This record gives sequence, structure tokens and C-alpha cells, in this order.
Amino acid sequence: MSEVYNLRIGDMLYHPRAINDTGTREDSSIMAVIYKMTPKYIYYAICARSMNNPGDHFVTRDNRAKKANVYRSIQEGTCFISYADGTKRRRKIESFS
Repeated sequence: MSEVYNLRIGDMLYHPRAINDTGTREDSSIMAVIYKMTPKYIYYAICARSMNNPGDHFVTRDNRAKKANVYRSIQEGTCFISYADGTKRRRKIESFS
């Protein structure tokens, strides 16, 4: 479990190795950038690409998730985060309600 700080617009969520529905690892990388936040939801744009074919990628917008679910995924390690401008002036998140 890792420490979780509050999220801001511009933070990048990523998973270096995607896992499909059957539980096997795919050779691809997935990144998402937060572009809008409301009190309950986080809106993000996704960019994904295949490792075997670098030119093959796609971008989607208008994805949203509940903040509690995103914070829980970061803490459990199923999703990783790159904080824009670091964590120096951010609060740690203790509860995810």
C-alpha cells in the first residue's frame, strides 16, 4: 500500500502493463490525464498503445470515475500515479468516502 495524496488537474494515472479480462498480461501501456474534477467524480482522458506496434494507439475522452474508487486503486497498487508538480503542497488522503 502506498501513500495517497489529493489529486489535481494534470495528474497522470498509468498502468505500465495492462491486464485483460482473462487475467493475462498484455504488451501495452495505458495512461490517463485528469482534466476535470467535481466533488464526487474525476474526469480523465485515456491514451493507450501497443508495445509491439508503436504507431497503433488510441485516445478517448469523457471517462469518469468516482474519486473514492480512484484513491482506493492507487492505494492498493492496481493503478499508479504521477503527481504534477510533486507532493510538497498536497494533503495525504486518509479516508476515501
